[in-house]
Amino acid sequence: MRKIQNLKSLQFSNDFEIIASRVLEWKRKKPIPELDQLIDAINSWYFYTHELETNEWYREKIIEEFRSDKLRAIERARKAEEKLAEVEKELQKYKIAYG
Repeated sequence: MRKIQNLKSLQFSNDFEIIASRVLEWKRKKPIPELDQLIDAINSWYFYTHELETNEWYREKIIEEFRSDKLRAIERARKAEEKLAEVEKELQKYKIAYG
């Protein structure tokens, strides 16, 4: 899934570069207020999209960390249960041997 997201992000960046380059070229040829407004809108659009992608990346990282923490906790609990079972067996041996 991450690979697909990376490809989409790359496609967005390429498309954005095409649009931004063309608008800047038009501005150099004939500066008009509408182009300045368009440039501002394009910049805002880019920063918003970048923030969405960044937030998604952080969200995935946090979920990944939670999953790792959960798996570690499960493994620790499993080991503790095994150790407890061993200690209970030892206790049973002592109870049988010493009454």
